[in-house]
Amino acid sequence: MVEYATVTAVLGMLASSLSGSLGTALPASNTTAASRIAAVARAHHVPAAQAQSALGKAPYGTPALRYLYAVGWVSAASNVASCRAAQVLGPDPRVAASQALRGSPKTLALLRASHVQVSQAAAAIGRGTTDGCS
Repeated sequence: MVEYATVTAVLGMLASSLSGSLGTALPASNTTAASRIAAVARAHHVPAAQAQSALGKAPYGTPALRYLYAVGWVSAASNVASCRAAQVLGPDPRVAASQALRGSPKTLALLRASHVQVSQAAAAIGRGTTDGCS
């Protein structure tokens, strides 16, 4: 249950980072991903430099998946205590992310527009969440 709340927070961050002038698709370039993740980090009281470092170290090749990883990382880093509790009490973050993504029609449309599969997005968010707890 706690893990689902953490992943829901990730989806909220994702939605807010893509609203308004930022567009309706995941970043297609590393430069865009870096500027967007810096804005998300500042909004959640996480140092932008640390979030950009996480983006740079993301184990994915495409900017969209690197961005999703970094959003998961920022979500975890913004509330480490809750994240650690979720690791102990909750399900695998990838499973929780997949369930949350499938429950959000807007997010599914965003993923489709960016040519990212739900399983890929869930894996990136889940791994970012896990790494951000450390």
